[in-house]
Amino acid sequence: MRIIDRHILTEMIGPFIFGVAAFTSLMFAGKELFQVTQLLAEFHAPVWRAAQLVLLHIPGLVVLTLPMSMLLATLLGFGRLSSDSETVALFAGGISMYRIVLPVIVMAVVVTGMSFVLGEYVAPYTNSEHQRIVQEIKKTQGSSSKPFFVIDAKDGVTNSVFYVQNGFDMASGTLRGVALVQYVEGKPAVFIHGEKAIWLGEDNWEFRDGYIKTLGTKPTVMTEFNGTQARRTRIDKTPEQIAMFQKKHDEMSFGQLRGYISMLLQHGADVAEYEVRLYQKIAMPLTTLVFALIGAPLGLRPHRSSSATGLGLSIVIIFAYWIFMHYMTILGRNAAISPMLASFLPTGACAAVGVGLIIRASK
Repeated sequence: MRIIDRHILTEMIGPFIFGVAAFTSLMFAGKELFQVTQLLAEFHAPVWRAAQLVLLHIPGLVVLTLPMSMLLATLLGFGRLSSDSETVALFAGGISMYRIVLPVIVMAVVVTGMSFVLGEYVAPYTNSEHQRIVQEIKKTQGSSSKPFFVIDAKDGVTNSVFYVQNGFDMASGTLRGVALVQYVEGKPAVFIHGEKAIWLGEDNWEFRDGYIKTLGTKPTVMTEFNGTQARRTRIDKTPEQIAMFQKKHDEMSFGQLRGYISMLLQHGADVAEYEVRLYQKIAMPLTTLVFALIGAPLGLRPHRSSSATGLGLSIVIIFAYWIFMHYMTILGRNAAISPMLASFLPTGACAAVGVGLIIRASK
């Protein structure tokens, strides 16, 4: 039986590697290629920097293309076995469909594990580094990050809101161009503006070169501070927590994103979209196993055995899955359905279809 397992896996490995290369190249050409070209032409980025961006972007793409490649591998691999009547010989020898699919499931589990590792440990770092380099190349406005705002709240009560205009230097813990509104009993009480705010530790930030203005009182009092003067204030946010407000979901691991969601919940913010993305970090790798269950029985049909037909069928299935997943994502993001259900329903539905196809093929 080990010979049969090895033979089936051999038929699948080639198409799988081809699928990873082909689908990754197509997805790269669809978006990243234009950005790299713009950086070279408009911002005069060095060629080695462009090559670095390409390499950093690949792990995030591979996480998405592994399930597609697994589907293509099963369709082409089993299609080849079916076209040469090898599956007929296996069935005649008393080997069941369930036993034939076993090596496929083992391979799919291994690839699913690879996808989890890439998505949890590799892709967040490479995506974050990719974004940092892009911002570094585009540093024409004196900022390596886009503007953002942070709400400091506890138990649904807002303590302060601050807006960062010119970005954040994580290495030195410095916010550039900061406007802070402090609240007392739910009402704005103090407005502080500084050219920069520096982290001092223990929730203390030092505002420099700006002014402080009282709010809600008559008359309004404004006091400037600059040079050696500074305004120290407490903000219940560390540089690491503030940096999370600038990151996208694909730049955070499962644990980081879950921590970010917990922080947002303390502010009373809507976290439905982030919860959908959180659960998709689990659901997406599992799609590799699900696509293997679908591809194996479909590849057994003789009229679907050619490579062109197998490739076309895989594209149709992938396209249908992405439409369904995108629709569920919208519903989950808008809280029309549970974020967990929105994330796992496409994968669960495809799993049911795959199991049904295998049961039907075994009869």
